[in-house]
Amino acid sequence: MQAFTIALAVFTVSFVFSMMGAGGSQILVPLLFWLGLDFKTGAIPLGLLAASVTCLSAVLVYQRKGLVRLSTGWPFALSVLLGSPLGALVARPTSSRYLMVVFAVVNILVGLLVLRGRSLAGKGITRRKEVLIALPLGLGIGFAIGFIARDGGPFTMAVLVLMGLDAREAAGTAPLVVAAGCLVAFTVHSFRMSVEGPIIAVTALAALAGSQLGARFMSRRLESGTVRILFTVAMMVVGAIILAQAL
Repeated sequence: MQAFTIALAVFTVSFVFSMMGAGGSQILVPLLFWLGLDFKTGAIPLGLLAASVTCLSAVLVYQRKGLVRLSTGWPFALSVLLGSPLGALVARPTSSRYLMVVFAVVNILVGLLVLRGRSLAGKGITRRKEVLIALPLGLGIGFAIGFIARDGGPFTMAVLVLMGLDAREAAGTAPLVVAAGCLVAFTVHSFRMSVEGPIIAVTALAALAGSQLGARFMSRRLESGTVRILFTVAMMVVGAIILAQAL
């Protein structure tokens, strides 16, 4: 029964968050904890596994649909890949309350900025500035992925939108940025993982199925304005959940 409940939770989260270029670990980790898994040895590594599968699966769909901007995504992806193992290696059993409060507030504010739908860069930015923005932010996002088991997709999408990308293209590019970071963070956390094999298997399958359906639905049915609204609602819900955890 626990495996079925976990699979249903993973499928639902992967379906929704794949439409926003994210893996959904922000929601999934506390859900898995509430479903009976140990926070550090169960919920965190399993949530990162689901996020990895979700992002890798979604980006394949978005690449075929022409929604991935590789020239912007690769600098982010490489710096995330560098930051993620560092965050995982120094991760503490629980994040500080202050860090969680700040993270929650940032989620809400970023969601509102994306809803606004305007680039902070005006008519666009040069390739050089893209790289200069991508490197430090990517390192920070990667560190957060490893340290507090948040896949970083929503924040990455928000940064891409504020850099001038269309919301659909930002949602398609974001999973490329965070997929490898999630996978590396999962690998580090997996050494202390205490989850049965069948649960790991159904988690991966549920994430694959949910992300494929979610990515295909977004690429075929949703307009940029709808994606921005969905993103804002999800970010505010995530922010409220994290804030409740912290307080």
